[in-house]
Amino acid sequence: MTNERKKQIELEARRRLNLWLRYSSFDEMSCAGSMMRFNMSLALIDGYPFEKLDWMKSKDFKNFVTEKEYYSTHYDEIIETLYNENITKLNHETTN
Repeated sequence: MTNERKKQIELEARRRLNLWLRYSSFDEMSCAGSMMRFNMSLALIDGYPFEKLDWMKSKDFKNFVTEKEYYSTHYDEIIETLYNENITKLNHETTN
């Protein structure tokens, strides 16, 4: 995967995260901090796997990565970084 493509995936993941956070909390989005649910909520592959919420538009959650990209370590690094940034914020907010 090229650096340019990694950047595109990261930007799209952040766009979707920001969209989620406009309508919901990180805690709700990730079902109380589940990384797997966080990844599924971003829906970068195969679309959003659950019943779409009222605010979701199909164009906002179209497939963005290929199966090969999804199963790469680069993809995992992007998702883990975003997750860790946000779980840290959540933990900080709940302890203060």
